[in-house]
Amino acid sequence: MRYIFLVLSLLFSSLGFAKPPMVIDIIQSENFTHRYQNFLNGRSVQEVNDFHATTKGSHIEIVEMILLQQALILGGIDKPIVFNPKPSVNILEYSDLISGDSLILARSVWHEDILDYRGSLYVSEPLVKFGEYEAGLYVAKRNLHLHNIQKNQLDNLTVVANPRWKVDWRALHNTELNIVSFIGPWETMLEMVETNVVDTMLINFSVSETLELNFENRLYVPINNLKVFLPDSRHFVVSKRHPEGKAVFEALNKGLAILRENGTIEKALKQSGFINEKVTDWQTINIQMLNPGQK
Repeated sequence: MRYIFLVLSLLFSSLGFAKPPMVIDIIQSENFTHRYQNFLNGRSVQEVNDFHATTKGSHIEIVEMILLQQALILGGIDKPIVFNPKPSVNILEYSDLISGDSLILARSVWHEDILDYRGSLYVSEPLVKFGEYEAGLYVAKRNLHLHNIQKNQLDNLTVVANPRWKVDWRALHNTELNIVSFIGPWETMLEMVETNVVDTMLINFSVSETLELNFENRLYVPINNLKVFLPDSRHFVVSKRHPEGKAVFEALNKGLAILRENGTIEKALKQSGFINEKVTDWQTINIQMLNPGQK
């Protein structure tokens, strides 16, 4: 791995970088480069102080790419940063991070998912704190009879869920919904909602004004006034075996502390719609996971 790192350093130097850049991995199948560049709109990362969505679809991935870089810069990293798309299996199974072939990911991860890898990975302070992550129960918009289901009617509904998504799975098991287990692509799960194989699916609230989700010209809406709390925190992870791992981790935590203190993280999560203020007063159907003893 050290040989590979040396070769890359020499390559980047030959391409004209004053310093070898820091390489941050992103998932190849979720390459957000185009939307990321549109969001920057010519600004440098340091200049970004407004995190409202500029494109349709999920926005949190773009926000995380920005916050990660801002934290690293505030922590003292002065290298240029490049994003390196990699197959999802290498990232989601953390194999490249564990081996030291990768330094850091552009996405935050659930704390629960990396508990077994604490010996190989540095885990940052939380980007999303326990209690901040909420999602909606999305149904096909044309199914009008599902729009205003009450909490005491949820035992009549089916929800599709992937048991490999541990936090979602655990959250839904603390509701009255009837879970239909499915291991497969997110898009197929949404198709199951569209074709009435199941009634609903747990999805991050849309950034649209109406919370409506438009996927391939099919419309979905969350059940009104009901939301689900996802019981975990999210963190950035850094390889302990990478030559730069320790220094980058220390810089990252220093920068995250500054961003937390000056309110940037909270502002970013709210403006991006991740913490969606439109659903602040909605009923949390698994509130007992947040407040033990409450039903």
